[in-house]
Amino acid sequence: MLVVLWPMSALSDVSRADSEAQIDDGLKEFGYLAGLGRGCVTGEQVGRLEREVVDLHANIGRLLGTDRAFLFGAAFGYGTSVLTPTEECAAILSRYEAQVESFCGSSRSRP
Repeated sequence: MLVVLWPMSALSDVSRADSEAQIDDGLKEFGYLAGLGRGCVTGEQVGRLEREVVDLHANIGRLLGTDRAFLFGAAFGYGTSVLTPTEECAAILSRYEAQVESFCGSSRSRP
């Protein structure tokens, strides 16, 4: 019978790597939704959304580091290049708003 013993530190590194990847993936999705959302708004709303995205980018950089802020910004840029079908806009904007609330917290004011 072969028994392989893994040090506990190796297991914690795996879970830490998984949680780091989840954060990165979440920020990419958040940025992508913001970019898609930009295609769903017009006129004055575009300016407000872009200011909010810039503020979110700054907060991500301050709280989570510039590498993660870059992931958010790059995903936003990609999302702006995708043509969004009008019938999907309500769902996209709703998901984006939920992400903003999740990131900013319900007690904090939004950027």
